[in-house]
Amino acid sequence: MRKKLKIGNLVRVNFIGSNYICEVIEVVDKTTYKARNIKTGVIIPNLRWKAHKDKKSVWFIEAFISDTPGAKSTRSIDTRKKTTKKSELDQAIKKQKDFIKGNIKK
Repeated sequence: MRKKLKIGNLVRVNFIGSNYICEVIEVVDKTTYKARNIKTGVIIPNLRWKAHKDKKSVWFIEAFISDTPGAKSTRSIDTRKKTTKKSELDQAIKKQKDFIKGNIKK
């Protein structure tokens, strides 16, 4: 079933005989899409339906799954889990400046 896909659609992608569930993240042109594997987060470029795929291409869209995107990634959006205090950071910067100047203290 060839269908015009939109951003957020879920599709089943075939990559060298293995199937993966991917979410469309970009519509490059009329028949070409860019998708992201939901489990691993790997981005697959130049995706096309099987009927439109290039002879050299090792991946293609096998089936349309749904319009609604799947669950959001389980990765944390907040990357600042263990931050340093400003006073510790200032001390470290001072030590670096002293080291650059040649004042090494043990």
